[in-house]
Amino acid sequence: MGNTEHALIRRLEARFRRMTEVLYDTRVPPRVLDEEVMPFIGEDITFKDPWQQGTGREIYRRGAAGFHCMFSFDFDIFQLNVQLEEGLRGGRAIVDGIMNLKQFSWLYTYPLRTILVYDFSLVGSTVEELKPVVHVHEEMWSLGDMIAAVPGVGRFYKNVFRKGFSQGFLAASALCRRVRGAAATRG
Repeated sequence: MGNTEHALIRRLEARFRRMTEVLYDTRVPPRVLDEEVMPFIGEDITFKDPWQQGTGREIYRRGAAGFHCMFSFDFDIFQLNVQLEEGLRGGRAIVDGIMNLKQFSWLYTYPLRTILVYDFSLVGSTVEELKPVVHVHEEMWSLGDMIAAVPGVGRFYKNVFRKGFSQGFLAASALCRRVRGAAATRG
């Protein structure tokens, strides 16, 4: 990898850091989202998280603005990495961090471990002009962790459901091993 490619990766890492900071800080007004994020969003963008999926640039824009209007959170970035495809046609940015859910900050800020993936193509005539256009933005976090954090429900989930499911799974596993063992000795 040459100096030009290293410089491009550093530029892209800075771009995706800023994009994440703007998207995942709900104090940022929608005007800033439009100015700093939307120029890098493809018409065919698909957003995915464990609860929803949507496709299209306008749906993405409205969804981001809606989140900023209805929810309260920010994001602490732990790691950010950009990998490029051969030929500099595109790549993937992966961001690892904590989304700090502050909906009830007077009571509790919930730190939700989150991984973000941005799949992008690169557009521009020269390496210096290349800019990312995001086609997939995926947000990954544990639905189980989210359920465990819900007051009242979380206690039942952690202390009853998970323990009961674990015991049931181990019993089913033992039964499966016995059935397969018996079938192997017969056949």
